[in-house]
Amino acid sequence: MSLLPATASSSDDAATALAVGALAATLAAVAHETLGHGIGCVGIGGQITLLTSIWFRCSKWSGIVDAGGPLGNLAAGLVAFALLGYKRPRATVRLFLLMFGSLNLFVFTGQLALESVTSNRDDWYSTALQMEWPAAWRAIGAIIGIGGYLLVRRLATLVVRKQAGPHPHAIRLAYAGAAASAVIAGLIWQPEPFRSAAQGFLAVGIAPLGLLDVARRASRDQRDGTGSNAVPRSWIWISVCAAVYVVFLLVQARGLGSMAGSRLSP
Repeated sequence: MSLLPATASSSDDAATALAVGALAATLAAVAHETLGHGIGCVGIGGQITLLTSIWFRCSKWSGIVDAGGPLGNLAAGLVAFALLGYKRPRATVRLFLLMFGSLNLFVFTGQLALESVTSNRDDWYSTALQMEWPAAWRAIGAIIGIGGYLLVRRLATLVVRKQAGPHPHAIRLAYAGAAASAVIAGLIWQPEPFRSAAQGFLAVGIAPLGLLDVARRASRDQRDGTGSNAVPRSWIWISVCAAVYVVFLLVQARGLGSMAGSRLSP
């Protein structure tokens, strides 16, 4: 039995990894709320009445709109993993694609599993209600959600092993950056900052917990955190991530639409 050196991942730059995680979480929110729900709403002739980092409301209630958010995550996650499998990118790009793909797919499968076994009146519940799915949708959804979650964890682990990176330390840092960015974005919406922050943490801090298991499994395979697989300091990445995140906070996280200044119903 071998043990990892204490300084195994010291060459991964913390600031860059944290910034990459924040960018991945921000774009995952855009994929779910802005593109997924937003395109669904506009597509049925509705108007967006509320858009924040975690909440969405449309003037027309439809299963297409409700399912659009999770399907946006699914599409974004599949594209990210497809790009990872197409060729071996540089270390920072690899970390971003792994985080972006995993966050999106963990949110998709985790949300499906949770809402299938609870009375949560969110995307899948509303979709089932609008489309008049039979009661068996809960059992089917739970099986697909739980099985899909385990499959995503396995896929992410295989990618890390095949490409010998990102390192466990970089994955954990990026995960922390993603979770923190979601909480901060939730706090920006003034009508209900703490409720939004809690929802952001559930979506990006709890749903993708499988990433920590991916990092744990990777730590058993990687002995050295140095070399070309390490995430280097990149002021370009840090600056781009910061710029995108600030714009996201000032525009979407503050709330858009006629309901942006109103509290949500319980």
